[in-house]
Amino acid sequence: MRLSIILSFCCILSGCSTMGFNDLFNDYATQMTPIRNAIEKNNIEEAQSLIANNSTMHSSYLLNQLEQARLNDLANTPQEAQSKFENVYTQMQKKREAAKIQVSAGLEQSNALFTNDSAITYVPPAYEMSMLHSYKALNYVYKNDVEGALVEIRRANKVQVDALSENKTDGDSTVKEAQQHYPSMGNVTRDVKNGFQNAYTFYLSALLYQSAKQYDDAYIDYKKALAIQPNNIYLQQDVMRLAKKQGFDQDLSEFKKRFSDAPTISATQGEVIVLFEQGLVPKQDEFKLRLPIYSSRGDARFYSLAMPVYKDNAYVRRLNNINIDAQSLELSPLVHIEALAAKTLENQIPAKVARQVIRLVAKEKVRAELARSAGDVGNILANIYNLASEQADTRSWLTLPNQISVARQSLNTGEHSLHIGTQAPINFTVSKQRLTLIYLTSVNNYFNYHVVQL
Repeated sequence: MRLSIILSFCCILSGCSTMGFNDLFNDYATQMTPIRNAIEKNNIEEAQSLIANNSTMHSSYLLNQLEQARLNDLANTPQEAQSKFENVYTQMQKKREAAKIQVSAGLEQSNALFTNDSAITYVPPAYEMSMLHSYKALNYVYKNDVEGALVEIRRANKVQVDALSENKTDGDSTVKEAQQHYPSMGNVTRDVKNGFQNAYTFYLSALLYQSAKQYDDAYIDYKKALAIQPNNIYLQQDVMRLAKKQGFDQDLSEFKKRFSDAPTISATQGEVIVLFEQGLVPKQDEFKLRLPIYSSRGDARFYSLAMPVYKDNAYVRRLNNINIDAQSLELSPLVHIEALAAKTLENQIPAKVARQVIRLVAKEKVRAELARSAGDVGNILANIYNLASEQADTRSWLTLPNQISVARQSLNTGEHSLHIGTQAPINFTVSKQRLTLIYLTSVNNYFNYHVVQL
């Protein structure tokens, strides 16, 4: 009997086919640390060599594809990035359409009862999917394929619309009580209303519509971005100019009450738009949540649940200004991705706590049964396994930037230079009544840019 119990326990230990052995005892954020360090040292090749290559059966397969695609973009191999991004999008579409996902989800939940949430298939949240489509759109823009970019932008916007309609959370009194003991993440969430509305994707969408001379569509998306980031001076100016151009006099009148007048752009000038992403989105840490669990006899025992949390303070970007020729321009934030990530986690807490409580009860029952059937050996093995496998699920897209800001300026036609910190000047051309997009990425020692005429 004792041998059979031990063999059964070993099967539990090795039977989670959706996870690797390393995943069972090392959380995702820890595994990604050397990859993030390599990016910060401007060694993308090393980062690519260190990242896992998960199989399609792995619970983190889609997340792994996102990380690899982002590294492809940082390495200036956009075709490889596009292929992986498209794969994630296709897989997500299949998941939504296939009724059998309910069966597989049930099996994953059963596996997770004896391990941790990392055994459950990672489904990219809305903010990550909108960033996926935004990066795909940018890669089309770099090839001067505005139509292809607009397809991706519409998909990004649909992600936010769908998330808004589905954003309903319920929780029982036990879970709500547990949430009261959860540390606040308000220092990271920055008072965002939800974890999926992203002014950056709306701004990129508006730019592309404007370049395609679809001014009404551009105006709508500039307004959406402004609703999310009302203090962004460039968004204020954009909506005022387009409201005047399209004859939306009532809107313009309201804007004039709230904002300063937008500078006039001469018919002989063009505009430069600088989008600047900085840093890496923070990792989740582990937090021990102590809760009383009641036995069938009504006895209460306190247990520690391993839960993910964002502990760091809000990110402070290293560069706040850029210089075009001799003029200094302030960078104004469009999105704090760390805030979306923290808010998303905050909304997931009720379900995570509920699963952890169920898991804890199940593991305790297994431990008690092993103690009865296999004595001290079974009890020791069960306790060791429970301690080792009780870890927080810290999975999220960790190669995303932390913040994306914008600066925008009308310029005379001709050659100009952009100066950022200690980087070499970036020369670019402005054409009459055209938009010039300069996209910058800075992660410590890593720096990259793209210049394209829209």
